[in-house]
Amino acid sequence: MTIRELAVALGYPAENNSYISMVEMGKRVPKAEFMLKVADLFGVTMDQLTRDDQEV
Repeated sequence: MTIRELAVALGYPAENNSYISMVEMGKRVPKAEFMLKVADLFGVTMDQLTRDDQEV
């Protein structure tokens, strides 16, 4: 999935994918709303999404 496709799947405009790119590169901390949307999209819990020591 491209960043553009992810932006659209999360309900953001396709052109507004710079925030996702910055989060991916570790240059921005994701907002809670963004993380909830990602968790819902991929069918995981917030705990699974935020803990690096668990396999998703």
